[in-house]
Amino acid sequence: MTWGEIMARILYPSLFIVFLLLISLSLPQPSYAGGLISTDMEVEIGKSARDEILSENELWEDPYDNELVQKLAEAVLPFCDQRDIEYEFYVIKSDEINAFALPGGFIFVTNGLLDFANRDPGLIAGVLAHEIGHVALRHHKKSMEDALWQNLGLAVLFQAFDIDEEWIQIAGGAALLLVQQGYSRENEYEADRHGVRATYRAGFDPETGLVEFLGMVEEKYGSDNDLGDVGRSLQSHPDTDRRVFFAENYLTELKAAEEFQPQPFPEIEAKPASDEDVYPEDEDKPGQYVIYQGNKD
Repeated sequence: MTWGEIMARILYPSLFIVFLLLISLSLPQPSYAGGLISTDMEVEIGKSARDEILSENELWEDPYDNELVQKLAEAVLPFCDQRDIEYEFYVIKSDEINAFALPGGFIFVTNGLLDFANRDPGLIAGVLAHEIGHVALRHHKKSMEDALWQNLGLAVLFQAFDIDEEWIQIAGGAALLLVQQGYSRENEYEADRHGVRATYRAGFDPETGLVEFLGMVEEKYGSDNDLGDVGRSLQSHPDTDRRVFFAENYLTELKAAEEFQPQPFPEIEAKPASDEDVYPEDEDKPGQYVIYQGNKD
């Protein structure tokens, strides 16, 4: 089943309400529309969307791949823009090259993306930092608040009443639709800059990382591709070649402004050539882990 088919199955029951919620995303958001959705509510919406994703997908249980993603997330997260939330990282089983973030800090990557990146730490760290950027920069939250403001009745409901589980599920469906339809051009550029900056400051080789990953996507699949968030280019999104161009320019500016300081990274056990004994029976099921990130002083 493709990602489009999965999203359709998840979203179909509440598509009409979700459509009403999101139909006006293209309208400008007044400055006083911010704050309609609290951080706690954003996390609850993200949890609902996460549960829907996990109900339709298997976790990728390779302990070597999970350790790789976990340690890279731990290495790059301190250099990301800070929010007082817990980030959860999931590796899901899919041959598709995909990575995406949900509201509240739920980050997903596929084993297909790990294959495409040849499990290169710099490339994967760049992808993770890009996805963390969408959460850290509150892209989901702002988009949902924008939609709520344009649908003032829903905004009043969210502000005036305790939102029950059904409403959270509907909002979770809206969040999934946001992920499926993609982000605005500026949101993608912002997340790209965040990914480049975080991996640079974390000490990853600046010649690799997100810039190289986007270049690989463009070279193999073309600029106007239909891959996941980090490679996708829909009607409202910048083509991958433009993202590579702007990311390279930003990296040049960053090098001129900040001295690069390579960092030692914990060793990550190499994945064996054979798949035998990859799933020890006495270990807990891998595929998900939580990293707490508090606010900076």
